[in-house]
Amino acid sequence: MEVPVHGPDREEPRPRGKHALDIVLCLCLFLIALAAYLRTMRPTFGWGDPSELITAAYYLGVGHSPGYPTWILLAHPFSRLPIGDVAFRVNLFNALLGGLAVSLLYLVYHRIAGSRIAAFVAALAFAFTATFWDITTEADVFTLHVCFAAVILLIALRWRRRPHDRWLYLLSGIIGISLGNHALTGLMVPPLLYLVWSERGWRFFGWRRVLACAGLLLLGLSVYAYMPLRAPYNPPPHLNNPHTLIDFWAQLTAPGARQAMFDVGLLIPLQRAITYLLRLIFEFGYAGCAIALLGGVLLWRRDRCLAIFFAIMGLLAVAYACNFSIFDIYTYYLPLHIAWAALIAVGAAALLETGAALIARARRGDGSLTPAWRYGLVTALLLALPAGLYADHLSLVDGSDDFSAERFAREVFRQVEPGAMILADWWTIAPLGYLKYIEGQRPDVVMFAAPSMYAEEGFMDFAKEDFLRRYPAVYFVEMLTYRSNLIRKRFYMIPEGPVARVLVERPDPATVLADIPPTPIAHFGDQVGFVRAEVQPGELHPGRTFEFTVYWTPLPAYNARPNQAIFVLINDDGDRIWQESNLLGHDLYRLEQWEPGEVLREPHHIYLPEAVTAGEYNLLVRVREHGQATCLDCNSPAPGASSRDYLVARIRVGDPEPIPVRSRLPSVAPRLRP
Repeated sequence: MEVPVHGPDREEPRPRGKHALDIVLCLCLFLIALAAYLRTMRPTFGWGDPSELITAAYYLGVGHSPGYPTWILLAHPFSRLPIGDVAFRVNLFNALLGGLAVSLLYLVYHRIAGSRIAAFVAALAFAFTATFWDITTEADVFTLHVCFAAVILLIALRWRRRPHDRWLYLLSGIIGISLGNHALTGLMVPPLLYLVWSERGWRFFGWRRVLACAGLLLLGLSVYAYMPLRAPYNPPPHLNNPHTLIDFWAQLTAPGARQAMFDVGLLIPLQRAITYLLRLIFEFGYAGCAIALLGGVLLWRRDRCLAIFFAIMGLLAVAYACNFSIFDIYTYYLPLHIAWAALIAVGAAALLETGAALIARARRGDGSLTPAWRYGLVTALLLALPAGLYADHLSLVDGSDDFSAERFAREVFRQVEPGAMILADWWTIAPLGYLKYIEGQRPDVVMFAAPSMYAEEGFMDFAKEDFLRRYPAVYFVEMLTYRSNLIRKRFYMIPEGPVARVLVERPDPATVLADIPPTPIAHFGDQVGFVRAEVQPGELHPGRTFEFTVYWTPLPAYNARPNQAIFVLINDDGDRIWQESNLLGHDLYRLEQWEPGEVLREPHHIYLPEAVTAGEYNLLVRVREHGQATCLDCNSPAPGASSRDYLVARIRVGDPEPIPVRSRLPSVAPRLRP
């Protein structure tokens, strides 16, 4: 039953011509945003979530907790398009969602501000914020989340203008489906409940209406049934398939993520909140924040209920994100950005009217400026906001030439031995999984995401001697987690470019000692002598492993204490592009038994995952006693940058080698059978 209501945001339905103009503006916004997103879109798979999600979408698999079934079901058809490779297709899907989200937000902001120009400016400003623009460049669930958030806001505003129960029922179902994409949607429920209460009071929450909404919410949430139904087929990436009810519950509740929630005291979240509120200046610029503050004051005076709604929406996002200790937490502030852009729309609408009126007053009696010209001048000034954000953030988010994850994954598979086992955190194992499952590379390699486990005891199940001995070679790689020290306490790790080889026990001394004259060409203090270096000929290319080997010998005054070598690759201007430190001989020889006349062989691998400035670089080495801060002086006729450095070699660094053409072709990965 329709209930007549009155208020500034409850206008009568607009003429068809007005709807046509909205469609045109939405299309313009979609094309502008999409052009920017395609310009900066990553051409291939990336680190962590994007690679995992692309693989899951292609095989109709299951993502990491809580699973993201809504996103996977929507992305799957795009992953099968006959254009580009699988990564390109799913990245394209994400860019399209980004353009759609911006268009939908325009409709939201138009209903709030009552001005198409202001809504256009606010939506475009949101489009070019660093966070949202960044997540549109590769496969990500947050872009779809913004689409759902915009739809939810549109339905809520529609119900507020024409409060029929069917809008609440539709809203409940959409919220359930959106929760199947990301749990961040749950933060929109409290402000929505406030909106309903403020409009209709407590009596409106009758048990029949509440049960109907709850039932439709559960119906939308039933998308999660996809995971146990699909799990028996064991689709890639094989990391999250719930085969039991306990597995399913663990997948939904994300116990690993919960350990990172509310894990610190009150002071740190407060510091995070202040820091991120100040980050709004980075996201929207000083002008955008000033307009938003003006809009907040005006919205509070004009429509206090809606002002409180957006305040709850933004502050809940801040309160939640500040108590969640993950590295990419900045994406969880997107609800705050949506609310902030809404205030920009209100402020821009006021500035538009005020600016046009001031121009008219200044040119009174002069008919040279029609109303269209006056509004056009103010509009041009307002559009400087999104234009400035575009210019400021373009270089920060541009991933159009980012092949670092692909180069890393290809080099790892080129390095590891047949039948090897790789322990890797989720950030690095996901691109390896893409190559293995999508392109069919290295089916002999076994991979475990053990370092990503929050519980140390769970990780140590993979770091047991009997388990590691099952494989002819074991490798370890991590970028975001800190499990390598646990490995070093039990075993031996040798850096080998993009990975580290894990040895259960020390090798035979004959394999690490070299039969060459122990004549040092450089002395580090009175402890260690540098005998010679063997450097791979040719250039070092980012994404490929470059090898060199150095030889050490103890000096007569050697005190049998372990010493540490520090290698750096640095140009003449002091820019460092690579560094590695290790105990002499990678701790594969008992240094307390090292005697004069013995020469220790120490192989190294330089690996640069990303492109650097091409040119000549100095490979320098320092030595210090392990556990000490001061390095030993180097007595050498070929000194390096300081009295403590020795110049091992001059190395030419070139440009990255081209990615193999086969990776840009349509995927021919086989379909898996149950």
